[in-house]
Amino acid sequence: MELSDLILKAGYTPKKLAEELGVTKFAIYAYTSGRAFPGAEKLCRMSKILGISEKKILQTIAEARNEKRRKTTN
Repeated sequence: MELSDLILKAGYTPKKLAEELGVTKFAIYAYTSGRAFPGAEKLCRMSKILGISEKKILQTIAEARNEKRRKTTN
């Protein structure tokens, strides 16, 4: 499952999650697309807000990053 799916499943939109975390919606899009990882504080808060483990969040971001790399190398 992608991070964007996990965000929606928790009842949030990217904009609403961004407001809760104190970041821009573009930061959330960067996380969901694998272009960036949240810092430790944001990761901890995101985990609590979404009700999923920090490990799961990092795994989904890493998977998105790896998928993006596969698409650019093929």
